[in-house]
Amino acid sequence: MKIENVMERVYQRRRLNRAWQQVEKNAGAAGVDQMTVENFATRKSELLDLIHAKLETGTYRFKPARRVLIPKPGTTKKRKLGIPVVMDRVVSQSLYTVLEELFDPDFTKSNFGFRRGKSQHQAVEHLRQAVAEGYKWCASVDLKSFFDEIPHGLILKLIRRKIRDEQLVTLIARALKAGVMVDGKLEKTTKGCPQGSPVSPILSNIVLNELDHELERRGHRYCRWADDFAIVVKSERAAKRVMTSITKYLEVELGLPVNREKSLVAPPQKVKFCNFNILREKIRISISAKERFKDQVRRLTPRNNGLSMFQVIQRLNEYLEGWVGYFQLQEFQTLFRKLDEFIRSRLRSMQLKKWKKPKKFQRMMIRLGLPVEKARRTWIKMGAYRSAHRLIVRYVLNLKWFRRQGLLALDKYTQRTLKLPFDR
Repeated sequence: MKIENVMERVYQRRRLNRAWQQVEKNAGAAGVDQMTVENFATRKSELLDLIHAKLETGTYRFKPARRVLIPKPGTTKKRKLGIPVVMDRVVSQSLYTVLEELFDPDFTKSNFGFRRGKSQHQAVEHLRQAVAEGYKWCASVDLKSFFDEIPHGLILKLIRRKIRDEQLVTLIARALKAGVMVDGKLEKTTKGCPQGSPVSPILSNIVLNELDHELERRGHRYCRWADDFAIVVKSERAAKRVMTSITKYLEVELGLPVNREKSLVAPPQKVKFCNFNILREKIRISISAKERFKDQVRRLTPRNNGLSMFQVIQRLNEYLEGWVGYFQLQEFQTLFRKLDEFIRSRLRSMQLKKWKKPKKFQRMMIRLGLPVEKARRTWIKMGAYRSAHRLIVRYVLNLKWFRRQGLLALDKYTQRTLKLPFDR
């Protein structure tokens, strides 16, 4: 039985107020009308009343989003992001909560993306459990520009399947077709889901829920986070067969193009899922994620900079805390230790460069209690990165020295057992 009178839930004053509170919390840049979240806050009551009235009468219109391009991690390509105006964000947030209430109960237990109480860590653990049960091959399907390619007709059809309220369907259609402003010119959006809009995650979940139920109907084990999903089977032959059939289903039934170059049939240790691999039934950081980490550390520790070591470490720690908060899920004890060594080598090289002259280093040796004669015979090439690996440099700039500087150690976050932080 279809649900009716859903639009009334969207423009409930209580729900609009909660939607605004979430938009205010998320902050973000201004849209094409140049109204900031702070500007909206000064006129909150007036603007929320206006939104309520327009939604109730069916006259609300979405403005085009402001197009910005953000870097894609690990590539030179850019991801298209649309920044809606604040009023549209409030409406979309209210839409999100209504659609979540109605559609989330139908989502499968293997769908972890953008759901309350679900996380990427849980998704990775779900995949690891399947591998531990003997599913040693993986079909990893890459959807080509997923959010830009979702057919509008498919979204609206799936909404109508559950909801009988054309006013709501019209509102969603207007959000999808609002367009984007690129270099001052309006570009129509004839397909795709507006990335940057609060309603985008639930609409993408509604679409990919079709795939989830198809996989369950066929009896497959799988795990999905947003459009990142992996199907696990017990043989290479089965994985190839699944790859072929699911690719056909996605392209023919759902109209979602598959990137065949990036799609992969391989053992789990060679498949990247949420930036992790599963190796020997244990969770490991993917090689590409590790390389991106090293690149960012290099950017944060340039040898020529006007900052003190303390200031550099403070900036570095901000990045390390966020990074390790996500990647501490990994279970290989030597990995973080090696990354710590890499970080210290970068900082040692930077400190040598700051000291400039070998005599400064010799004085530091003497201060540590080393014989004066030995210190004077020690000569360090202060500008060479390889000098950071010399034993005497590691002795002078040792672990205690870095602890005094306040450097965060990744190694203390290594999972010593298979018990994960969300296990209770």
